[in-house]
Amino acid sequence: MIDIDEMRKKFDSSPCAVYMGMSLVELSKGYAKVKIELKVEHLNWENMIHGGIVATVLDQAFGCACNTLDNIHVAVQMNVHFMKAPAVGETIYAESRVIHAGKRMGTSEMKVCDSKGNEIARATGTTVCIGARS
Repeated sequence: MIDIDEMRKKFDSSPCAVYMGMSLVELSKGYAKVKIELKVEHLNWENMIHGGIVATVLDQAFGCACNTLDNIHVAVQMNVHFMKAPAVGETIYAESRVIHAGKRMGTSEMKVCDSKGNEIARATGTTVCIGARS
């Protein structure tokens, strides 16, 4: 059985989360919501937020949601559709929901919105089950 509070501490203290400034907003079995405040350092050469930043916060939510399951699921694919560029200073929120977690494969849906609820990106992800969590 997964201890959600223990997992929350693990996720928020992971080196990537700390370095990027990502933190969990919500966490429950099969669901995660992660936030990040966008900074000047997240801009690309066109002075737009780099798509990799959006993909990273999506992936963090994806991984957090999958790691609340009884079996260990690891990501093997993520497909991202970018719809709008957020602005520096904006806080964006990535949500991931596991919609299927089978004995062999799983599927999740993710989205990123800004603080006003405007959709920034949508994604789907596929996981492979590698066994029971010990």
